[in-house]
Amino acid sequence: MEQTQKAHIFLLTISDLRYEANIHRKVQTLVRAGYQVEILCAYHSDLDLSPWKNIALTRIKLPGGPTFWRFFVFVIKSFLKIIRKKADLFIAYDYLPLAPLRLKSFFNQCKYVYDSVELLAGLNSLVNRPWRQKFWLRYERFGLQKCSASFTVCASDAEELQRIYPRLKVVGYVRNIPEYHPLPKSDFLRRRYAIPEQNKIGIYQGMIFEGRGLREILTACKDIDNLTLVFVGDGPLLNELKKMSEFYGIQDRVIFTGLIPFQKLGRYTASADFGFTVISGKGLSYYHALPNKLFEYIQAGIPVIGSNYPEIAAIIDKEKIGFTVDPHDIKGIQKAVREMLREDVYTQFKERLKRIALKYTWQEESKKYLRIIQSVFSEKE
Repeated sequence: MEQTQKAHIFLLTISDLRYEANIHRKVQTLVRAGYQVEILCAYHSDLDLSPWKNIALTRIKLPGGPTFWRFFVFVIKSFLKIIRKKADLFIAYDYLPLAPLRLKSFFNQCKYVYDSVELLAGLNSLVNRPWRQKFWLRYERFGLQKCSASFTVCASDAEELQRIYPRLKVVGYVRNIPEYHPLPKSDFLRRRYAIPEQNKIGIYQGMIFEGRGLREILTACKDIDNLTLVFVGDGPLLNELKKMSEFYGIQDRVIFTGLIPFQKLGRYTASADFGFTVISGKGLSYYHALPNKLFEYIQAGIPVIGSNYPEIAAIIDKEKIGFTVDPHDIKGIQKAVREMLREDVYTQFKERLKRIALKYTWQEESKKYLRIIQSVFSEKE
């Protein structure tokens, strides 16, 4: 396919590239397939440019302050950056870049696709906020009017997006799965944070937000003395979780690492004993969630305690690599943790993880991603 081999793809995102492994995987896949790739993104002075050296970056400075104002500035500045930009295909990574691309289409024709990394209609932050939800859904609908195609992160989201927008061509889903790199078990966390030898390590990695089951995890584990919790990430709940750990008197068994660049995250994951992905938020976006941390745990060979929501449970229960729990049931989470600490149970999970190590990898999932991108190029206008 000589024509697509030389095509120019321009991806727009407001995401922070310092912590965006998903974007990095996708654009590197496109580069290896022969595409010329450019990214428009937010400016961060401390971004390590070395992982992006074969990608042209157009970075725009955004203000601090209210999120809505930051979003508005992104829409205006990105539109002005791309209005005369030529590319064979534009990709809106998440919903915010949709409007700049739709506005661009008024002035010159452009082909663009929607990489829907979260189901906007089901976002936890919009539940019980009808006016805000109505605004953002109208925003999304406006941006999709000239969109060539869309894809999501799981089958459930793809079905729901197609239901909401019957005229939109939803061409499938691409799961947010890491590239496979062997991660040998290490004592990195134990050494770095002086964790006692007798303590097992339970890890949560991701944003410290509402709807991630973090309060429930902390409360469920407060009476399990031979367990250290490690929270890798940052967000608005961080101070509350720190205060909770102090209130429970377990601050010596709860570690907060802050944000870790994605290139360094693997050694944290591989030095834990098991991982949490106890999504608990309201809305279909969380109910359908298939977090990349689930696959990061699998590749690191550590068992998982996850929500009994359909996409998460379909993998944990099918592969028998951990426990699924009601994310609001603190006693149920505690019971799962205590079971996880049983040597015989834990050993069985570890053996199953070895057998599926190569099953969930970006090396396999990237083939689906390329097929979707190539199918857009093969369509006639």
